[in-house]
Amino acid sequence: MEKNKSGCGSYFVIVPNYLIELITISSMKGYISIVMLFLLCGQTLFAQNDNAHLLVQSPDGKKVMLVWFVKTWNNQLTGFDIKRKEGLQDWVKLNSEPIIPGISMKKKLSVVAANKDEESLLKARLFKLLSSHKLKETENTEFFQKLIADEKALQEMCDKMAHDYEFALMNGFAYIDYSVKNKTDYQYGLFIQGTGKMLAASSWNYGEIPDLNTVQEITSRASTTNKGVQVIWNADINKMKAADVTGFNIYRQGIRLNDTPITAADSKDPAEFTWNDKSANSTIPLQYSISAESIFGIEGIIRSYTYNPADHPNEYKKAEVTEVTSLGYYFKEGINVKWSFPKEYERFLKGFYLGKDNMPSGYVKVSSLLDPALRSYTDKTPSPVSSYMRFHVVAVYNDRTLVPGIERLYNYFPINEPPAPQNLKVKQEVANKENKIHLTWDPPMKGDTLTVDYNVYGSDPVTSKFSVLNLDHRVGNRDYTFFFKDAGRVQYSFYVSAISKSGAESIFSDTVTVQTPGADFAPPVIIKVEADSNKAVIKWQYNDITGVKGFRLFQNKVMIAGEQLLNKNSREYIMPVLREGAANEYSMQAVKEDGSVSEHSKTVTFIAPAISK
Repeated sequence: MEKNKSGCGSYFVIVPNYLIELITISSMKGYISIVMLFLLCGQTLFAQNDNAHLLVQSPDGKKVMLVWFVKTWNNQLTGFDIKRKEGLQDWVKLNSEPIIPGISMKKKLSVVAANKDEESLLKARLFKLLSSHKLKETENTEFFQKLIADEKALQEMCDKMAHDYEFALMNGFAYIDYSVKNKTDYQYGLFIQGTGKMLAASSWNYGEIPDLNTVQEITSRASTTNKGVQVIWNADINKMKAADVTGFNIYRQGIRLNDTPITAADSKDPAEFTWNDKSANSTIPLQYSISAESIFGIEGIIRSYTYNPADHPNEYKKAEVTEVTSLGYYFKEGINVKWSFPKEYERFLKGFYLGKDNMPSGYVKVSSLLDPALRSYTDKTPSPVSSYMRFHVVAVYNDRTLVPGIERLYNYFPINEPPAPQNLKVKQEVANKENKIHLTWDPPMKGDTLTVDYNVYGSDPVTSKFSVLNLDHRVGNRDYTFFFKDAGRVQYSFYVSAISKSGAESIFSDTVTVQTPGADFAPPVIIKVEADSNKAVIKWQYNDITGVKGFRLFQNKVMIAGEQLLNKNSREYIMPVLREGAANEYSMQAVKEDGSVSEHSKTVTFIAPAISK
């Protein structure tokens, strides 16, 4: 049997006048412990039959320790039997005498009777508690009556048993099986004494021991008064549930500091645990160690941690937001935030995160944890239409201290200048011998009360300079048509701006570009494709046009010769001999010096004849 380490000075017992003493823990802590016990079971504590739960664990993979919890007591519960079976065999009762709850030096502790040494140790502890008046003997009948009448009394007993396995043994709610066989798997059952009525069951495989290595990240905080160290750690909740962990033990320089297992301090974060070592000298290095303890008093692997005062800052510095800049109107590319922080204090940080307040909704985190060396971040989260927002940067120290920085207010909605038009599109049209380019763009953004009309800018095809196209009138609708004369293949570019009631102009929209087809830029005309003296020849005609660089020849829609080979003076091309009887389609394009190309010529089909040998 594992030695109990609770160190509690006072115990709960049922006596004729109700309680002789209460557990020294507060009622709130007791409540949290009961809740933790529910969590450790992985389900509602009494889920097996809604009234009882049986836990099984082994410290060494050989002897098996059992403990059970009862939700409500009734007149049928006069005691318990523990039975065991292998596979499909019948249940075999293990206890030689009924296990009857109650406190008495006279009753035989059959729960450990198979091991005389451990029975003697348990008897010695029971005698010490009785003689010091921390426990008082009580008759079974009175014990049962109190459990039936007062559900709170039973709950408090469950809480105490969850922190002290020996207490469960002395009260008749636990059992130790020393008779397991090598390489045998078992089912254990909890029965009402003297009957075949099962209350709960659990299984155990030979050699199975709990995985109590649940401690994860450990850190600490130093007291500013040079006295006291707060140790903080996280634990794997899933492992805690699987191993029936009731809490943790903490040691300084090998000396245990806690009397009862340490439970979660904050119900909002059940995976975080803390211990305030108020007597520690925070100016010198200290060696701590932490271990998990199960409901059975079995202690897990001890995880070491060294507190070093040099790892802690003498003060917690704040980050200060120095600049806020919107990237693109209405945060199209986000809002860039820059801040300052003393570089020499970076070593104490885990990092930063950026907080934003879309006033008056309050601060929310808008970034993941950022590197300690970083001093800027672009926020791309949505920002509702409002007059102001504010930013701050929170410094996250290695000891988990969060220090909000000096904030900065940002006026992000310009009240004079409207937002730029969005999603400008262009379409080229030819109708009734008129050449025109049609522009359209999106309506004003939601919340935009400034935009009343627009200016349209177009570029000169020769100089590429932009000018307002609608000088004589404002564009009230969200479209504009530009008419142009056919002057060959040329390029036009356009952008649009919004105008407010007061005449303020927005920044420009994105630029769109269109290239006119050019009616005088005709394609070549293929006049002949023939086979001549073991070679294939293609010939074409083309009038001289200023600016033509050369030609492109396509066979079956794949270019086989370009303007580098077929210059402006070329009028024929000799191809390799074609496969006899193969049908091939040919077309051509003319190419100008500026890279513009004509339409494809009419396609000519040629079937290669047989070549005489």
